[in-house]
Amino acid sequence: MPKKYSDLPRGIDRLHNGQYRARIYTQGRRHTIGSFFTIGDARAALSIARGEIARGIFIPPAEARAERRRAADEKAKSAVTIDTLADEWFTFLERAGRSRGTIYTYQSRYNTHIRPVFGEVPVTVVTPAEIEDWYSDLLREKGSGVARNVYLTLSALFTYATGKAKGQSATFTPLISENPCGVPGATKHQPKHDHDDGEKVATPEQVAALVNNMPPRYALAVNLAAWSALRLGEVIALRRRDISTAVDGTLWIRIVRQVQARGSGLYETRPKSEAGTRSVPIPPALTETVNDHLREHVGRKRDMLLFPRTPKGDDWIHPNTLRNAFNAAVETYNDSADPDDRLDGFTFHALRHTALTRIGQAGATLEELKRFAGHTSAEVVAKYQHATRDRLAMLASSLSSEVRNL
Repeated sequence: MPKKYSDLPRGIDRLHNGQYRARIYTQGRRHTIGSFFTIGDARAALSIARGEIARGIFIPPAEARAERRRAADEKAKSAVTIDTLADEWFTFLERAGRSRGTIYTYQSRYNTHIRPVFGEVPVTVVTPAEIEDWYSDLLREKGSGVARNVYLTLSALFTYATGKAKGQSATFTPLISENPCGVPGATKHQPKHDHDDGEKVATPEQVAALVNNMPPRYALAVNLAAWSALRLGEVIALRRRDISTAVDGTLWIRIVRQVQARGSGLYETRPKSEAGTRSVPIPPALTETVNDHLREHVGRKRDMLLFPRTPKGDDWIHPNTLRNAFNAAVETYNDSADPDDRLDGFTFHALRHTALTRIGQAGATLEELKRFAGHTSAEVVAKYQHATRDRLAMLASSLSSEVRNL
């Protein structure tokens, strides 16, 4: 016959399921030791707990269980390497709607500059000092442009590890409490300036020479980049329907998509920002050139590409194909140019820089430049309002007579 509750030893009571619960009172709190099938086991557990209290080594079972869980969590976290975290992060970025091109860029930076150093290291043991050493080496070897972009990628990866990435699920269990990326000045943009051999600006004569050196069916691509400030991917995505004529006869070009080659194969995306979707005018002097191009090199249907891979076809040309043709045109120009007129290092993107610089020199406001360039930031386009060094030199020269009269 089971004992009555009143007959049970102090610290032991009977549960509804028939088990015996052992509890002990110490330091103003009652702690449950556990539930047992026999009263003998309950007595033994109480005896052990009282002995631990007497020796000052007693740990409440709830706290012990919490500590075991914490230790298990820490062990699990320590097993997560930077490589594992990066794979999860890339999947998160894809679910969050980041573009394929952006994810590919992050993956490329990671595989080239981050994985060789940190890939097999557990996320929880990377220290700020180790990151600072890695960044210093990268800055010395690759320069500020590469180092800054790679550092921002690593910092974003660690932000994901803290559970604080934008759009991250609240159910994510943080692996670390703080982002260890804290190198002073590492995220600061270091813009290039004219006196630092920044991006070159081509003269109208140089642009015309480059156009003449291009294969005829790609010549208009150079004009559109140099005078309407289009990016390479935007040029490749253009279709006949994107060209329209205003009432005054001005041709306008609509930019609503771009072709990317980062990752697996070619694919079409929207511009990176809302501002990138825009309409810009084509200089009237190019109207006949545009019409000739449409007639000679573009299929008659409205959806036909302006610069297809094959004559009047409908397959995208690979960006590298157009880029290589342009580089050859630059090389041909440089072979016959005077040393002071050479366009060494001039890229297709520099044509867009040329267009925006000329428009800025013509007096465009910041808002006009932002709309023309497809930028949201006034800081990015403000540089195009600045005078060139040649213009400053000319102004300084005009003061020479006044200086001599002093």
